[in-house]
Amino acid sequence: MRKLSWLLLLDLDGTLWDHLDISSLTPPFRRVGEDVIEDSMGERVRLFRYMVNLAVWARDMGAGVVSLSWNDREKALAALRAFGVEEVFDWHVIEPHPWKGKALSRFLRESGLDIPPERMIYFDDRDIHLDDIYSHVGRVRYVRSQVDCSSLESCKSLVEKLLGEASISP
Repeated sequence: MRKLSWLLLLDLDGTLWDHLDISSLTPPFRRVGEDVIEDSMGERVRLFRYMVNLAVWARDMGAGVVSLSWNDREKALAALRAFGVEEVFDWHVIEPHPWKGKALSRFLRESGLDIPPERMIYFDDRDIHLDDIYSHVGRVRYVRSQVDCSSLESCKSLVEKLLGEASISP
């Protein structure tokens, strides 16, 4: 495995794609456009391609890329496969409960990764999980998806700024 200097933690619903609850959909998913899939009932989900490109860039800059999502794991993975982006991630921390901090803490312990919280950049469209993450992992760097940045260049600049504040070069 490559040497990692930081982690990019990406929520899925509302962050990687525009749907707010992939678990409510009914697989199988099928691709109906370059960045669009639909479930068996015809409900469509659009991928935010710039977020995928951010993950690819982060890996090139020494990051481990983790999906961190409150979802039905099998449905979320099926959607990632349908989009063709499952392999962009190094790990998937996808569990059907809202305690992302507990899940992330367990993942870090079990994986043996020794990366301090200030070297973790967490993208999510909502901040409702921050207290749990802060209490179990520490003060990760939080970015509100689609608000704090909304393009590849603006997100890269923000990540570089956050890592620079932590005296870390990507």
